[in-house]
Amino acid sequence: MCEITAHSGCDGTPDNSMEFVRYALSSEGNCLEADIRRNRDGELILSHDETAEETVRLGQVFELLKEKPEKKINCDLKTPGLEIPVYQLAKEYGVEGQLIYSGTVSSFFMKARPEKYPEVRVYWNIENLIPEPDLGRNICMKQMEQAFRTAVRYSAQCINMEYRLFTDKVMEVLSSMGLGGSAWTVNDPEAIRSLMEKGIANITTRSLKTAVAVRKEMEG
Repeated sequence: MCEITAHSGCDGTPDNSMEFVRYALSSEGNCLEADIRRNRDGELILSHDETAEETVRLGQVFELLKEKPEKKINCDLKTPGLEIPVYQLAKEYGVEGQLIYSGTVSSFFMKARPEKYPEVRVYWNIENLIPEPDLGRNICMKQMEQAFRTAVRYSAQCINMEYRLFTDKVMEVLSSMGLGGSAWTVNDPEAIRSLMEKGIANITTRSLKTAVAVRKEMEG
């Protein structure tokens, strides 16, 4: 079954807000996505960009998450060096087994993860595996395969990419390597359906209700 991740701000809720968090946790989605960084006082907060405004603390989200053990949170790490602090905070709330990391996830963390942080799943962004200048061009399959082999070597669960990159060939290669695909940000019903038919592991969407309805229909 394809997992559905509620993108921050889905279905008209404010981005990175407690309203969004509560909505996502009460939905039929499997996971919620939140943008994580530190504020000026060093606290872990939900925010896509640097801000001096009062924002939701990650601890507030973990407090609600522990009441929903069947749900996961995809922490989109916006700056380097957040992997261990986020894990440590999650452990304080007993939700470390509900963590997924995407965004800026270093190879150093990936090396340590199997032994020290085995609970954390990683949807490794393609930007971490292919030089950014190349991402603005047509990426050749050879580059993709090399990136996927690196992900396998570091025991990533999924490759996280813009949804239009998941061609039939890419899905075939991912499957042959035992990797899943995590697609962002998929809002169109037909695109959602197409990816589910291809066997995508995860869809991140701002159209949460739509994605859930498509999945239900496909499951019969």
